[in-house]
Amino acid sequence: MIQNEQAVELLQDIIRIRTENDHETEVANYLQALLTEHGIDSELIELEPGRSNLVAEIQCGSSEKTLGISGHMDVVKAGNHDLWQHAPYAAEIVAGKLYGRGSTDMKGGLMALVIAMIHAKEKQQFNGRIRLLATVGEETGEPGARQLSDLGYADDLNGLLVAEPFNNHILYMHGGSYNYKIKSYGLSAHSSTPQKGQNAIQHLRDFMLVIQEKIDQVIAQYENAKLGRTIHSITLIDGGVQLNSIPEYAEYQANARTIPEFDNDQLTHLLQTTVDEMNALDKGYHFEFELLADMPTVVSDPNSDLIQVIHQVSHQDNIELLALPGTTDTAQFQRNNPNMDVAIYGPGDVNIAHQIDEYIEVDDYLAFIPTFVSIMETYLS
Repeated sequence: MIQNEQAVELLQDIIRIRTENDHETEVANYLQALLTEHGIDSELIELEPGRSNLVAEIQCGSSEKTLGISGHMDVVKAGNHDLWQHAPYAAEIVAGKLYGRGSTDMKGGLMALVIAMIHAKEKQQFNGRIRLLATVGEETGEPGARQLSDLGYADDLNGLLVAEPFNNHILYMHGGSYNYKIKSYGLSAHSSTPQKGQNAIQHLRDFMLVIQEKIDQVIAQYENAKLGRTIHSITLIDGGVQLNSIPEYAEYQANARTIPEFDNDQLTHLLQTTVDEMNALDKGYHFEFELLADMPTVVSDPNSDLIQVIHQVSHQDNIELLALPGTTDTAQFQRNNPNMDVAIYGPGDVNIAHQIDEYIEVDDYLAFIPTFVSIMETYLS
């Protein structure tokens, strides 16, 4: 068994590996070596150079019931390191807190799952299969989880445990996230003769007004009892090259948080239809729509066997079940397996994720390791 002191050192090691939206293969290699040391075979599945998912599986008994366990290896950027009191990649421990970028989101949860998997193999007290899915790119559109889902690694899962930090609560439902771009093409001209050109920025403004009016109607019409209403935010605008030239190109990017009642596919249809309608007008418009990231809503049974097991083994009274507008890799894994049990439950405080001086409580991290083992053994009993 991996003892607590080593478990902390293992977490420190992967926090020191800088995986800011890239280089996850270094963590995958580290975890693969750890698993190999404990007799567990694994496979690296490359998304692109330097970015590899890791898949490992163990079997005990004759049951084909399968529990997926998942965490992502990437972290968001640390920003200006001078603003950190504890260096973001030093993995310092001060007063029981392990500091570092990704400590709570979510290398703490990932390493706890890996160690729990090792312990479950050594104890041999479950009946079924445990499949580790360690992913790349969760913070930037979930391409790693999407790749694994497309390859079928989640198709036969009976349950999926994702160790994102939610303050000892269970997330069973979350909104979708949707990123898109609208491109506006015009015709350049001197600003003293604007009639000779087509102003891409002004055209883009027209589109923004039309689409926001349509989305406002969606917001008014549809509501989810747990997630609320659709959220739509234009977050980036770019256009023009010189002050005295009519711009020939402009674009905006936007993020939407979607709900089951008006999902990502419906939003795609609305955007593409609006582009087609405005391009058909005799106003010189030339718009293009580009989908940047498509992360669907996650809906699961709050009374599933997996969630009931967590209630049973956690020794916590009345664990709160949450439904939030954020997104996780679960969105990709559930695409081809919408009926599997889902529980998003792990160590750490979601409120300090992505923050300067991000940390995880060492005791919280260590406590989740035996809890995860009990979840695996009880769910696969």
